[in-house]
Amino acid sequence: MIYIYVINMASSTIRKENITKQLHSLDLNFSIFNAVNGKESDHPLFAMYDDSLSQTYRGKSLSKGQLGCYASHYLLWQKCVELNQPIIILEDDALIYPKPFMDIINNMPLLTKKYECIRLFDNKRSNFFKLKQMILPHTSIYKFSKGHMSTTGYLLTLAGAKKLLKYSNKWYMAVDIYMDRFWVNQLECYGTVPACLTNDPAFDSDIGYGKRAPRSLSCKIKREVFNFKELIRREYYNIKFIFKMIFKR
Repeated sequence: MIYIYVINMASSTIRKENITKQLHSLDLNFSIFNAVNGKESDHPLFAMYDDSLSQTYRGKSLSKGQLGCYASHYLLWQKCVELNQPIIILEDDALIYPKPFMDIINNMPLLTKKYECIRLFDNKRSNFFKLKQMILPHTSIYKFSKGHMSTTGYLLTLAGAKKLLKYSNKWYMAVDIYMDRFWVNQLECYGTVPACLTNDPAFDSDIGYGKRAPRSLSCKIKREVFNFKELIRREYYNIKFIFKMIFKR
């Protein structure tokens, strides 16, 4: 059995209808996961958010919508552990490309033995490199040197979910940025080319990013120092990955 969860807010009925139609056309069973609406509720998981760290490292606060998004994905990581099975997590604005997506579905046993997490959408970063890992009929799996900057859809295994949970005891950045920090959460950044899905342009984001307060000079300096350290750590991790691949050959 393949577990597919679609994150959807109860009020987003058109999105729900759209993703339901797509998955039904592929003859796939799925479950709707009621998203945490950060704008309307104060979820217990929000206690994990540390605004002082967010200000120190990012120079801004997370919006209520971003906290709701983080909580929704976090709860599904917990669901993956509870089921003790790989799951596919989709956001309700996903536009599915059938052939590449079905490659993932049809090869789940093989993929989940080799990869702990596979992003199913295009990488939105600039100036990254990618290394081909596995060829499938309609798509291929690549290792990316930078994270994808979104959470539109991904395949996640039990081992991957445990890593995301382990290193997410303090929230101070958006969930997609946290997932991109493979040098911290130890979850390699794999994705597909071509993409299996994308954000449907018919829908705007439900998250909402709020207003950013003016940054002091001290705040700007701290943020730039943090970003520089992130760059160094990411590139060091990538170099180690490449050497590991070379020595395995």
